[in-house]
Amino acid sequence: MKILNGLDQYARQLGSPEKKSSESTPASGPAFSDRLKNAFDDVNSLQHTADESTEKVVMGEMGIHEGMLALMEADVSLRLLVQTKNKAMDAYREIMRMQM
Repeated sequence: MKILNGLDQYARQLGSPEKKSSESTPASGPAFSDRLKNAFDDVNSLQHTADESTEKVVMGEMGIHEGMLALMEADVSLRLLVQTKNKAMDAYREIMRMQM
């Protein structure tokens, strides 16, 4: 659930009021591209864990409940990442349609 924590922190930063000044200051913290890369890495890691859990369930080394939990966690994180990508693409298309 690392991806959810990262997105939650990002949402809190977006919602927090910043001090308004006449000078623009660089944003503190990791860049959006870094956050996105970390999200992809976390989802990939969860997918690998789910694959390993499936093999362990088949071999009898892990209970079915633990295996299903790993699969569902990977599924939810992948769905969240896909929805985040879709929203980012929608925002990009909307910006491209704007007239200057």
